[in-house]
Amino acid sequence: MTRIRLFTHPICQGCTEALALVEQLARSEPALEVEVISLATPRGRTMAQEAGVVVVPTLVVDGERFVGVPSWEELCTLVQRASRSGGAA
Repeated sequence: MTRIRLFTHPICQGCTEALALVEQLARSEPALEVEVISLATPRGRTMAQEAGVVVVPTLVVDGERFVGVPSWEELCTLVQRASRSGGAA
């Protein structure tokens, strides 16, 4: 199973766009595990600090990081690469 962690913040316009893309992909790829982490919460800030995330939106797909809003093609490529490598352990 491929895991996507999306680090966001409520006032981030790019985060809204990235979330829409991830949700669209998750509807078409049921084997995806999606976790949305909001930096507006203490837990989210702690998780971001532990992951070394300093900019939102940041996607982490099975350990591979993408900062910013990916295009549809970039997101699909990240997920396909993760799927080929066996997904999250």
